[in-house]
Amino acid sequence: MSDIPHKVWCLAKTLKSMFVPAVYDVNCCDMWHPGVASCSWAGIELLSRSSIKAVKIYTALYLLPRLLEQKSLLKGLKKTYPDVIRSSLFLSCNCVTLCALHCALRRILGHYRACTVGFVPASIAGFLSIGIEKQNRQEVLAIYMTSLAMECLYEMAVYRRLIPPIVNGEVALFSLSSAILVYFHRNEEIKITDTMDWLMKKFLSCTEMRQEKEKRYLLTRARECLVLNTEYILTHFTAHRKSDDCSHELTCLSNVLNTGIHAVVWGTIIQMCFRLLSSAGSLRQVLQLFRRRSDLVRVSSFIGLYSSLVVGIECLLNRYNKHNKKYNPVVAGLFAGLAFEIFPPPGGPVALYFFCRAFQCVYKKLIQDKVISEIPYDTMLLYSLALGITVHTSVCEPHLMRKSYTSFLNYLTDHKYNELDRVSIKKIMKNIPLY
Repeated sequence: MSDIPHKVWCLAKTLKSMFVPAVYDVNCCDMWHPGVASCSWAGIELLSRSSIKAVKIYTALYLLPRLLEQKSLLKGLKKTYPDVIRSSLFLSCNCVTLCALHCALRRILGHYRACTVGFVPASIAGFLSIGIEKQNRQEVLAIYMTSLAMECLYEMAVYRRLIPPIVNGEVALFSLSSAILVYFHRNEEIKITDTMDWLMKKFLSCTEMRQEKEKRYLLTRARECLVLNTEYILTHFTAHRKSDDCSHELTCLSNVLNTGIHAVVWGTIIQMCFRLLSSAGSLRQVLQLFRRRSDLVRVSSFIGLYSSLVVGIECLLNRYNKHNKKYNPVVAGLFAGLAFEIFPPPGGPVALYFFCRAFQCVYKKLIQDKVISEIPYDTMLLYSLALGITVHTSVCEPHLMRKSYTSFLNYLTDHKYNELDRVSIKKIMKNIPLY
């Protein structure tokens, strides 16, 4: 406890020194875009390269849901390409604006400051660029970047020994997030988001979805044959009937097994699709990705176990807890979240993402009930702040950055991210306490 005032003082001193001109100074042409003498030409070059990469990224990202729903490829392309163009424009504008503001602040202020290396230009660029995206996409991007920024702040705090590492913290965080998300999904008091709502319905409400929709999905016939045979056996050889509060038609045990099989099959399909898309068409990368079969099996096992536990605990509580059945999904989500223990490491990013989703639901619910008032431009401000923290970490402290995001920056900038002058950046940051 005696170290807390000292840590707070060091943290305050660090924040203050972020705005002080650096003792060591360097030209932006040497540090930010080495090899290109003109800032304008460096921006044009970055725009051309990032635009091509962004189109490839968003084409794969938007086409995957279309393929999983087995819609017509031609119709899917017609509906997808406007979103691809819009999102690609947003991402390329974000990159170019960041580069332009970095060089402009260096020229206007005359010196580098620790905050102007990455945080300030990235925050302004994010605020100016996020408006290009649709409102629902703005929320998705803000939530993703917030989870990434929270991970960066946690890694910074652990690296500086301000806080100790939290053992199994990702399991507790996922359990808490699961309880909140399952509650909102079951009670339908507030719509979560398009992507998250689709995932929750796909893995937790497969019986209801099958009753509502008569579409044929990929591998539907094989899965239905397996499920129907299992249901036949369980219906004839189990004496337990379903509770009156359960919405499914067959026995509770049959519903649990049906949900688990459905979740495992679809979890495997989605993983394989993402692995194929992330390989960018390289046969060598495809083979390397599919050699990691243990991760694929563990993720599919987690999805199946988690979905089965949620449905099974809900059915059990519907039998014995009829007075407060509204909160049965909370208990089911909380205990089912413990299955996150079998998720392959690192599980922290996934747990943080679900936590941010849960926080978003609580925030919208409080606004809906008029407990708090909505903050103007909340999504844009959240995204810009999170982007500033993330870019500052990736530029000034890349050893604390998530490797997947570093690979994404390298791919987007055509490996210009690796060409930054790290020696000059360290000299600028060396007088910052706790650096």
